Amino acid sequence: MGYTPELQELIEKVEATRPERVAMAKRNEHYPALTMAERKEVLSKFHPDYQEDAKQTVKVGPNKGDVFQETVARLLESRSIIRPDKVNLNTIDHETDVLVIGGGGAGTSAAIMAADAGCNVIIANKLRHGDSNTIMAEGGIQAATQECDSPYYHFLDTIGGGHFSNQRDLVAALAKDAPLSISWLESLGMIFNKYDDGRTVVRHCGGSSRKRLQSSGDMTGAEIMRVIRDEARNRENQISILEFSPAVELLLDSEGKCAGAILFNMETKEYSIVKAKAVVMATGGFGRLHVKGFATTNHYGATMDGVSWPIVPESAINRSTQPSITRRA
Repeated sequence: MGYTPELQELIEKVEATRPERVAMAKRNEHYPALTMAERKEVLSKFHPDYQEDAKQTVKVGPNKGDVFQETVARLLESRSIIRPDKVNLNTIDHETDVLVIGGGGAGTSAAIMAADAGCNVIIANKLRHGDSNTIMAEGGIQAATQECDSPYYHFLDTIGGGHFSNQRDLVAALAKDAPLSISWLESLGMIFNKYDDGRTVVRHCGGSSRKRLQSSGDMTGAEIMRVIRDEARNRENQISILEFSPAVELLLDSEGKCAGAILFNMETKEYSIVKAKAVVMATGGFGRLHVKGFATTNHYGATMDGVSWPIVPESAINRSTQPSITRRA
């Protein structure tokens, strides 16, 4: 598949300036970094997160009054695709301990860990098992596993990279758990780049003060997905996988807790009801909404499904008319 005219034009600009840039590099000369004001100016021109005309206020629902990117706001305001004559909420098609919605790296890992705890699990995936942003990742995984490093430095680098706007308890959990995650993946059979003496190859990455990026060639995400997908498939007595079956609504019990979901089979166009004691939402991001035409390398399935699901309360289950539905982010 060829490049679009717009991208081809940009490629030609890069090629035209390459000799000059190579000559500068040989002279050990580099373009100066943008100032904070210059960075803000560039972002406000091209990045939808920084463009005021790319945002709008949600007019209805629990998020009424909140401001989001326009595409996100429209999705939160949209109607449910469910039609009452197509769904029988009184018939349970699947029952399990844990329902995991999303079959990427996070969802599959959650399913394996739930199975380790003795639970029966259903993974409901919109596309094929493993189709996700995880499988698209190339660079590697950051984890403080070397002598000169620690989760302390990993935490500081991440906070700084986020301009101190990160949720600090989540960053702390990420930094502390990262070495454990590397060990877990290796125990399942993941192959990281190694030196001849068996030590893991680590590299610098954006914003890192220590070398901590660990990779598997240039297909780290695919290697992660290979290993955990195989592990899940090897537990077919505990983990069932429903492909091409996205969740379209969540179901609540009498206490307002999530107790399952309505799935839509993309091949047969049929709905099914899943009852679960616990529900894990792992549906990925929304890069493929292409807000304001913004480009992305996200997987095609990254369309914000999990943020905009409607909620069906238990009180609606015995009604023959359209159930009362709440949509919330």
